[in-house]
Amino acid sequence: MEQTALSFNVLETIQKISDKLYESELKPEITATIQEESQQLADYLHITEQQVWLFSIIYIQQYMGFACDLIDLLREINLKSSKFVQYRSDLVALIDKKIIKSEYDQRNERSVPRPNFRFMMVRNDVLEAIFNNLSLEEATKSEPMDIYEFCSEVSDLIKERAEKKITNNQLVDEVGYLESTNPQVEVIKKLIDKGISIANRILLYEICDDMVQGGETAMEITIRDIYDSQRMRIRKIREITENTSQLIQENLINIIPGAFVSEIRLVLTSSTIELMLGQDAEIFIKKQTLRDVITAESVAAKELYFEEKLQKQIDFFRESLTQDKFTAMQERLQEMAMPKGVAAVFYGAPGTGKTESVYQIAKATGRDILYVDISQTKSMWFGESEKRIKAVFSDYARLCRKSKQKPILLFNEADAVLGKRKDNGVSNTAQTENAIQNIILEQMEKSEGIIVATTNLVDNLDAAFERRFLFKLKFDLPTAEAKKHIWKSKLNWLTNEQAATLADRFQFSGGEIDNIARKAIINEVISGNRANIDELLAYCEEERLMSKRAVKVGYN
Repeated sequence: MEQTALSFNVLETIQKISDKLYESELKPEITATIQEESQQLADYLHITEQQVWLFSIIYIQQYMGFACDLIDLLREINLKSSKFVQYRSDLVALIDKKIIKSEYDQRNERSVPRPNFRFMMVRNDVLEAIFNNLSLEEATKSEPMDIYEFCSEVSDLIKERAEKKITNNQLVDEVGYLESTNPQVEVIKKLIDKGISIANRILLYEICDDMVQGGETAMEITIRDIYDSQRMRIRKIREITENTSQLIQENLINIIPGAFVSEIRLVLTSSTIELMLGQDAEIFIKKQTLRDVITAESVAAKELYFEEKLQKQIDFFRESLTQDKFTAMQERLQEMAMPKGVAAVFYGAPGTGKTESVYQIAKATGRDILYVDISQTKSMWFGESEKRIKAVFSDYARLCRKSKQKPILLFNEADAVLGKRKDNGVSNTAQTENAIQNIILEQMEKSEGIIVATTNLVDNLDAAFERRFLFKLKFDLPTAEAKKHIWKSKLNWLTNEQAATLADRFQFSGGEIDNIARKAIINEVISGNRANIDELLAYCEEERLMSKRAVKVGYN
């Protein structure tokens, strides 16, 4: 790019002004001798002549390698502090116009920063322009930053704070300047409009940069890097760990707990990643350990056997989820001003095929499953369980947006949250479970997708959930005829008579029959001999004893 030559040498002009002002006490008869130079520099920097005088002294001090504070400035021009009052506003103006920067005396986040004129320095972009004798506009002209470059710049400033090259107040000032000069980074305005304080925005930018670099943010280390006050560090750590931080209350970050404070990690929520990175968000949104996506294609086809009434209910539910029927159903419900979402509960004894039925329905209708293990949403950290449940629904909404067909949100073994509510005064656990119930109930009301819960509950389903589940399918232990089919499907070499014997003699669930069949197959692989009916009966007796022992333990 062709650069425009200036009509004067800026550095020589500053040097001349500084030399004249040395021990001048800024007397009018002396400043009058540099009026032409002062006007040139004033036009160049877009400031007043009086501000030019102060700027020139600070610039030369810095150019010579000396730090400059108010005492140095007054000593250089031999001006008594009592006479500085009339120039104080000029120094403030130089700071506000981003010509120089200074440490700020900031009592707390909410107070108005007051310049105390310590460590005054010319800003780097101004230094560069003067050194290269370019206009300020040309020196600062560059390719606009994107969100990645912006967060990286903030991270570099945090490193400077950690190395004590700048103070926390200077960090805040520098990031504020970065924000004001990069309006093209859209998330800045969004965060400001949401009322997120600049201190919290700085932490968000750092967490984002850590994520882009492939890591997570160590809370304690990062807080120590940002703040120079131990009191403020402790306050910020407490805000995060006690869930009073603005970033947590606004669901902008999640805590990854650790056994000690030093092990706690901070990550952006999925919605925050989308807010900050837009179309690139999917690259960085990772699967969480408490939930996973099971694609319809990955489900192995299985033939399940149920008694006639239940089979009709399953068939009806599966038919309602075929894409054409589901679309038509939602359109009609919308016309009738009724909720468009579909919710079902599959309940009954363990091993009766509840979860497998959901898998087979998903496969038959071509719908993926977002699998949620409720037990994995529990956390020792106050309020963390509730946030994890909210994150589940945020991830489900995101998956719905990117999927051709609405996926199924599956809460497997959801006994802990579908039971009758407990008295909040009983324990913290009761409060947490009730809070999780409230979140799920609220989200079920809003959902336009497909929610399925499986539970072993029979008579303890909370009334609030009972009303919201459109489909309620009870899975009983299979009938003798169904068990016969299950035995034959698992061990296809059994005769009809052998399968009937096993079905009549043992009141097993499908899951228990599956256990015995697997044991028989393992025996065949190891011994090379297929199990005979007597061996199968022995396996069945072992399974029955184990089942009885499990029941006994469960009630003690």
